[in-house]
This record gives sequence, structure tokens and C-alpha cells, in this order.
Amino acid sequence: MARLTTRRSRLAIPAALVAAGLALSACGSGGATANARTACKKVDRSLAIYKQATTDPVPSNSDELQNKSQALLLSALGDAARATSADGSFNALMTTLSEATRVPEGLLVASLSRQCKVVLSDTPYLAQ
Repeated sequence: MARLTTRRSRLAIPAALVAAGLALSACGSGGATANARTACKKVDRSLAIYKQATTDPVPSNSDELQNKSQALLLSALGDAARATSADGSFNALMTTLSEATRVPEGLLVASLSRQCKVVLSDTPYLAQ
């Protein structure tokens, strides 16, 4: 009987550590999702401004709107980086946003729209 109790106590510690790890990982992904959603709200506003900029017939207005759109898009990068730090499944969003410094925004619209559609949905995980 003593051996059975010793075996149970040996298994209790690893089981408790696994349970604690699972509980802590669940907390982290909630914060990651919140950060990713914050980033996507900025992305959505940026894309709306970008669309307005591309349809504005006055060049000076269009340039001003594109600059505003780009600044808003880049401001989302910090939130996406925090999301990725807590949960690697948001890495695609962060990587796409980081390309905004090198790639014209128009080439990122489709990708960012799809990624943010997932993030803002009821099942916000990009890579599963």
C-alpha cells in the first residue's frame, strides 16, 4: 500500500505542472487575441482610408489620405507583435504588417483583409 501512495505522489507533481501550464497558456492566448483584434481594427480603418484615397480625384487629398492610411497601418504593427509574442499563430498578421514599410499598401490589401477577417471572427486563429 505504501508503494501505491508513493507512485501517486510522484505522478501528482508532474500532473499539477501540466495543468498549470495549460491554464497559463490559455490566459496568454486571450491577451494575444485582444492584441490581434486591436491591430485588425486599425488595419480595417487604414484600409477604408486607403480605399477612399484611391478613389479621390484630387491628387493632394489622395496623397494626404494615403499617408494617413500608411501611418495607421504601421501603428498596428506593435499590437500584432505583442499578439505574436504571446501566441505564434498570429505571426502571419505581424509579418504582413511589417511588409508595409517595403511594399505598397495596395499589394497588402487582400492579404490583410483575409487575415483580419479571421482574427475578428469567433475563431480567431490564423494557423491551426
